[in-house]
Amino acid sequence: MSHDFSREFFAAYHAAVFEALGEDAPKYNAKIGINLANAWQKRLKEPPADSAGFKEAIEAYMSGPFRFSDIARFEFNGDGTACLYVKGCDICSGNEILRNSGKKGSCPISQMVKSAMGKALKKKIEITGSEKPGPVGECYLRYKISR
Repeated sequence: MSHDFSREFFAAYHAAVFEALGEDAPKYNAKIGINLANAWQKRLKEPPADSAGFKEAIEAYMSGPFRFSDIARFEFNGDGTACLYVKGCDICSGNEILRNSGKKGSCPISQMVKSAMGKALKKKIEITGSEKPGPVGECYLRYKISR
């Protein structure tokens, strides 16, 4: 029998794990992101050959087996930047629990995309920031692509 986790459970679990990591949370956040990117790549029949293939593959994964939000749309902006737009994110809800108790949130998705994009496109990727324009769970994760 299949059992989907509730958003409340996942948010509480995410907050508990990152609270337990304490000062090491940023280091583990990056490692978790890399591990998630590696798991995604292992599921692919072949790696994306270009930016269009990356966009298609990452969006398919994030709207299918790795659904962590209601919406996850990826865009290359044509100026050497890219953006993942997320709405209804379960991880953000966990980060809100952390912030409400005076701790810092951690987003392994930002690190996952950085790692996945770097490996797929064979380019240097930098996270340039995130914007949170709306309710908890909505953000724009921004990246710079070099080389």
